[in-house]
Parts: sequence; structure tokens; C-alpha cells
Amino acid sequence: MDFTLFHRARSMARAAALCGLALAASAMPAHAQGGAYPAKPVTVVVAFPPGGMTDIVSRALAKELQERLKQPFVVENRPGGAGQVGTEYVARQSADGYTLLVGATGYVIAPAMKKVGYDPLKSLEPVAVLARAPNLIVVNPGVPAKNAQEFLAWAKKQPNIPFGTAGAAGSTHLGGEWLRKVTGYQFTHVPYKGAAPATNDAVAGQIPMAVQDSMSVSAFITSGRLRPIANLAAERSKLFPELPTLREAGAQFKDFDVYTWLGLYAPAGTPAPVLALLNGEINRIMNSPEMTERLRLQYSEPLGVKDLAQTRSFVAAEVAKWKRVVLETGVSAEE
Repeated sequence: MDFTLFHRARSMARAAALCGLALAASAMPAHAQGGAYPAKPVTVVVAFPPGGMTDIVSRALAKELQERLKQPFVVENRPGGAGQVGTEYVARQSADGYTLLVGATGYVIAPAMKKVGYDPLKSLEPVAVLARAPNLIVVNPGVPAKNAQEFLAWAKKQPNIPFGTAGAAGSTHLGGEWLRKVTGYQFTHVPYKGAAPATNDAVAGQIPMAVQDSMSVSAFITSGRLRPIANLAAERSKLFPELPTLREAGAQFKDFDVYTWLGLYAPAGTPAPVLALLNGEINRIMNSPEMTERLRLQYSEPLGVKDLAQTRSFVAAEVAKWKRVVLETGVSAEE
């Protein structure tokens, strides 16, 4: 017998067996304490009231996760404190993957503005980035401006320019304050209890302008009841390809990159296999052609596939960005 060939064949067989075991393991459910995950219903806490962007996207995601993982994913709204109530609740729950949080940009902004009961990089584990919506400057049609240049020329002459947002400590609030700081113009924040009343007042002319996420104002833009002036994100959006960014209006706006984004989080210490399973499933769901189209119809969009390390890096970069903006603008949560 050719022992060299025998040993080579046996090594190849062993390698093939090991490869098969690895593939089989990757196809198995994740394991948390007590067995395969998920073995029971999962609660998805939404830190905002029903009906907004966070709630709508969370319910669409929960439905898909339920179908794929064969356990109920139950959305539970816990609003309050601009997302702080729901966030702190989830941070206190067991790190077993059965209580998750969907939060918006305020998750990374609020800790830079006030004392909160969580650390955005330590209390919870970033699992996946879900979607984003551009933040837009919109004006009542009575404002004599059709683009950013005309708007800035008009704003320069005004003694006071109230701008409405969905509330304090969100990306729209900070976007408006950033605009005030860079221009030196007299923009004054008017926080509302939600996007709808702020948008309605801008439509009615009670305030001349608002800074809002695209989902909240798209219908009013389409109907002509609000006029879009600029996209505050770094690049033009496929949702509004003809709308220039504020960066295009001048070099002083070169650092602007403001949009509302949603992330899913788990309590710190959640087992790595559970995090990996959820990250993989959510990436597949949120970036599928079907979900991309659903988001587009609601004037939002996916942020692309990000593994766990990329998700953590994204959240950390957002924490650093908004901490810098808060310091530069000197804004507080009460403004």
C-alpha cells in the first residue's frame, strides 16, 4: 500500500468532515442561556409613541424576524424623555436577547446634552443599523425663498426666525442649532411634542420653517404646502435627487451630515452568538429589495449592510460627532 497516498486521503477526509461541521454549526440557531435562541417571544421596545418613523420601521422588522426565526417579536412602545425612558428600561433588562431596543438618533445625542441613565457605548450593545431619513429644511410657501442661497439671504435680514422640530435632543434640533452657529443668524428652536404638530404649524404659517425628517414632511412637499430648501445630509438622497445639500450652498457647511437614523440594541453582555444571529438576519431583512421599496415609499432608506464591528464603529462615530456639535453650539436639552 502507498502509505503516503493513504495518509493524504485520510487528511483530506478529516478536513472535509471538519468543514462540514463548521457549515452545520453556522446554520444552527444561536444559543443563549437556557438553549437555542429564540426559544420564546422577544420584546422589541420602541422608545417613541406609535405612528412615527421608529414605530413603523420597528413593526415591519418585527414581522419579518418573526417569520424567519419562528418566534413572536412583539413591539412595545415605551415613549418619554425623547427616547430616554425606553432606553433606560432596556438597559436594565436581562442580557439574554429577549428584550431589544429600537432607538433613533437621540440615543447618541442625549448623553452629550444632559445626564441620562445610560452610556451609549457601554450600557447597550449595538446590534444593527436599520434605516435613515434625510433631515430637511422646509419652509412655508410664504417665505420668499426657493433654494438655500435665497433662504440664507432672507434669513440674514430677519431679527428672529423660529424653527420647529419634533422635540429637543434629536438630530433635527441639533441640525437647526448647527445652522444657527455656522451662520450667526437668529434661528430660535421651537420644540414640539412630535413631528406632526411642528409640521402642521409650518404648513399653517404659525412658524416660517421647520427642520424635519423626510418621512414627516414628504406628503406636504408633494402637495406644495411646504417648500424644501436643503438636505442637511452630506450627500444628495435618492429620495430627493433634485434637492441640493446644504453643503452645496457654501464651504462653511462642509461638515454638515445630519439625518435621522434608527438602530437596534441589546443589553450589554448579551451572548455573542445571539448578537451575530440578529445582526445577520436584520441585515438581510433591511437590505432586501422588498424592504428597500417599503422604506422608499415612506421616504426613508437602508444604510447598507454592517456587521457587528461596523455597527459598533458607526455608533461610536455618531457619539463623537454629536458630542462635538453640542460643544460647538453650546446647546442644552431645554433649548
